[in-house]
Amino acid sequence: MLKYITFNTGAEILCFLIAVICLSGNIKPVWKFFIPYLFITCATEFTGIYLKRLHHPNQWPYNILLIVQILFNSLVFMHLFNKFIKSKAIITGGLIALFIIYAYDIISHGFFIINELTYSSMCVLFVIYCFYYFYLLLNNDEYIVLKYSANFWWVSGSLLFYFGSTAVNLFREQLTPIVVADHNLTYFINIILDIILYGFWSYSFICKKWLTPTLKA
Repeated sequence: MLKYITFNTGAEILCFLIAVICLSGNIKPVWKFFIPYLFITCATEFTGIYLKRLHHPNQWPYNILLIVQILFNSLVFMHLFNKFIKSKAIITGGLIALFIIYAYDIISHGFFIINELTYSSMCVLFVIYCFYYFYLLLNNDEYIVLKYSANFWWVSGSLLFYFGSTAVNLFREQLTPIVVADHNLTYFINIILDIILYGFWSYSFICKKWLTPTLKA
C-alpha cells in the first residue's frame, strides 16, 4: 500500500480523512458530497498508479474522473453563487460547453488518451467562476470574517490550483525540458499545486466544522 503513497496521493488522502471527520454530520448535502468525491479522486489516483506499473494505459480513469470533477465543482459553485444570485443558467451554460468539448476530445482521439482540451477548458472556466465569486463577495454588504469562512478558503484553494494548472498548460513546452532531480519542472509544480488545493480545502472543512457555526460563513 505504501508504494502508492506519493506527495499527490498523500495530500488527497489527508484531505479525504479531514473531510470524513469534519463533514460527516454537516446538514448541507453539498458539503457531505465532498466525502464521496474525494474518495473517488483517491481511488482514481491509485488505479492510475496501478495501471502504470503494469504498463497498461492509465489515462482513461482520469477521463472518468474529469466528468466527476466537472459535475461536482459546478455543483459547489452553483451553491456558492446562489447566496448572491440565481446561477442555474450560468452553471448550465458552462456544463454544456464543457461536455461539448469533452465529446470533441473523445471523437478526436478516443477514450484511452487524456482529454487535455477539456481539462484546460475546465481550468479556465473554474478560474472565471472563482473570480466571479470574489466579485460577488466584494459587492455583498454582509460582514464576513474571511479567515473563518469555509466558502472563501475553498474558492481560494480552487483559484490557486486551477490558475496554476492553466499556466502550466500554457507554458508546458517551455517548462517540460527543465529537469530537476531527475524530474521535469512540471512534476514539482503539480505537487505544489496539489498540496495548495487540498491544504486550503482541508482548512475550509475545519472552518465548516468548528469555526463557522458561530460566525458568518
